[in-house]
Amino acid sequence: MKLLSKLILISFSLVIASCSDSPQQADPDFKPQNTIKSFSSDNSPVVLVDEAHNNFLTISGRYKPFEQVLSSNGFTVKSNTKNFTLDLLKNIDILVIANALDHSRRDWQPPFGSALDDYEVTSVKQWVTNGGSLLLIADHTPFPKVVENLALAFGFEFSNGHVGRYTFRSADATLSEHPITNGGNKSSNEVLTPLFIPKFQQSASLSSQITQVKTFGGSAFKSPDEADSLLTLGQGVFSTEPVTPFQVNSSTTRIPIEGWSQGAVLKFGKGRVAVFSEGMMFSSQLDVKTGAKHGLKSVGAEQNERFLLNVMHWLSSVI
Repeated sequence: MKLLSKLILISFSLVIASCSDSPQQADPDFKPQNTIKSFSSDNSPVVLVDEAHNNFLTISGRYKPFEQVLSSNGFTVKSNTKNFTLDLLKNIDILVIANALDHSRRDWQPPFGSALDDYEVTSVKQWVTNGGSLLLIADHTPFPKVVENLALAFGFEFSNGHVGRYTFRSADATLSEHPITNGGNKSSNEVLTPLFIPKFQQSASLSSQITQVKTFGGSAFKSPDEADSLLTLGQGVFSTEPVTPFQVNSSTTRIPIEGWSQGAVLKFGKGRVAVFSEGMMFSSQLDVKTGAKHGLKSVGAEQNERFLLNVMHWLSSVI
């Protein structure tokens, strides 16, 4: 058993070591599978992707494929370079915050502060309450810690560790039934009230049922009772939680996280919130050291792109 534990830790260390010195870049050859625009220029939801908080994932960098997928479907995607205020947020529909950091780091040494100040958290919460939609992504440690104040404002409690790769499947109920995963079909007790009525939305764009989603590590979180967990971790899954990110050994704390989530959605006031604890699942990245590509083009992640678009349609109140 001790040998098995050592082998697991060695294997896991190799996975997270690839992140620690940041060899990833956006896949320069990435092209979206999607060819259908669900929105015209007249009714396109405006998506603001944060780049003002030392984000590890930006549309000008490692999240370029994320932007490409959204643009292929007719979303208007812009980058943000300013602190959050109600005045800034009033003209957008969806705010994306992906792997923010407390400052421009040259190392991963603790302590870790907050990426957003209290005023920004209050502004984002009020904006969502009034009808805005938030997509919050916080990957492995230290990313959950630096957005802890924002996550807790909506009732989400993150671990601050590393979780191994996982494949969520509808067949074993780790991928939950929801309008996002069943192609936009609503249950008999749910009434959909779209904010956007696309003039030429094609039914095919919302008809794809999701049966499998793959993640590539990240962290995990507990959702508030009112939320719907889409990606629920199964038996035998642990969060490895080093004091210093990436410094894992045989004595590093490991906590069981069966039943925790890596993806959940919540209706909050008049708005909507989607939270995910893994970022590469929504991008395609090239490891410049090995030439390997990970994310949307990986084996087992063939439906991740469709899943992303369905999440964005839910945040747009189309489904």
